Amino acid sequence: MAKSTRGRVNAQGDGTSGLGMVVRFTPKARSEGVQQLEKGGFRVASSKDFRSAVAVPNDFDGADVQYFERFGIAIVRRDGERLKPMLQNAMQQKVVSAARPERSYRALGGPLTKRLDLAQATVGGVATSLDRDYLLGYRDAVNELVDRLLGKTGPEGLVARAAFDETSNTWGLQAIRAIEGDLSGVGIKVAILDTGFDETHQDFVGRSVTKKLFATRSSEGDVHGHGTHCIGTACGPLRPTSGPRYGIAHEAEIYAGKVLGDDGFGTDRSIIAGMEWALDEGCHVISMSLGAATQIGDAPSDDYEQIGQVCLDAGTLVVAAAGNESSRPQQIAPVGSPANASTILGVGAVDRSFAPASFSCGGLNPGQEVDIAAPGVDIFSSLPDDKYDRWDGTSMATPHVAGVAALIAQSDPKFRGWALWARLIQLTKPLSSSARDVGKGLLQARGSGEV
Repeated sequence: MAKSTRGRVNAQGDGTSGLGMVVRFTPKARSEGVQQLEKGGFRVASSKDFRSAVAVPNDFDGADVQYFERFGIAIVRRDGERLKPMLQNAMQQKVVSAARPERSYRALGGPLTKRLDLAQATVGGVATSLDRDYLLGYRDAVNELVDRLLGKTGPEGLVARAAFDETSNTWGLQAIRAIEGDLSGVGIKVAILDTGFDETHQDFVGRSVTKKLFATRSSEGDVHGHGTHCIGTACGPLRPTSGPRYGIAHEAEIYAGKVLGDDGFGTDRSIIAGMEWALDEGCHVISMSLGAATQIGDAPSDDYEQIGQVCLDAGTLVVAAAGNESSRPQQIAPVGSPANASTILGVGAVDRSFAPASFSCGGLNPGQEVDIAAPGVDIFSSLPDDKYDRWDGTSMATPHVAGVAALIAQSDPKFRGWALWARLIQLTKPLSSSARDVGKGLLQARGSGEV
């Protein structure tokens, strides 16, 4: 049984430089919680103060606390001597529900060369001194290289590449039936919270794009490329300038929140800020191809459980990548955070033969499931500077779901929040693999009986 983190206080944090504490207030005592922080000498900056700003100042803008009103969550600078007794008292008074160290999250996909470069940049010290996320990235790269050399992507053997002709449409769009019908996502707002977006790309000229920067110490553009690739899959053009069609909701309004920095990493602070912004903008779908690894026995984050619930209640569906930490068939890792929250739709990746991708995480911890599967191997999409490339990852599977969600949301106004979630699950195509790995099945834009 998973160990609960409710009520646990560790005001010293996890030792990661620059990160603070995530404090979640009891719903009926949010105002009192903020007041207690202020009375304790903490300067509080509310997210409402930054709504009209070009960028959210994630260095706290000189404040000690960044408070997100919609979610009843605050990020507090580390100050153990002041904060720990205050939190313990607030928990006893049931003003604070829980507190935990702020975490770091990473983009969950990319090209082989980039992931090898990241790993090689850290290799040279002893293994125990390497950053865990870089080691995971290195393993991703090695797994992919082996798969490509052997012509395999999982335990079921050779990839059926001949089954898809990508002259006109990518294999992913064909597999999920996204090219059938006349739905385009028009009138639907899709937020992609990632590494940013190159809106000057030749395939997006004239599109409705709203951008905002949340990542700390980062440029405004998409230096990494991950965000532009994900947005391409979810909302790319009907007729691209070059290559096959790769985008799904080609007339949806794009909201690009840069919550991951130029290095592909972000924190709770930037991600929660981006999610609140997406709600403020009235987005119908929030797509997050990012995550932090979890272990067997870990509990899901109650913070993201609460945030996901707030989003669903507001009519917004949140989809997130399940994670790339597996090395199938030898080892399967549990679904990462925040995809492991029961109020966030967790997306696993499959290859062209519809087998779980070698890297895709599984639902090993109770109640922390892969909800749905989508194409996530050898995915062709856009990159900054009018470029294109094929990337792998549950990051690539997630925007497939976001794009289809936009089409379904367009089809009927009743498909919002939980109803949109239920419709996506209803349309899935059953697969032979375990629900642990692919959830209810393969994403489909249309039902089997629809024409």
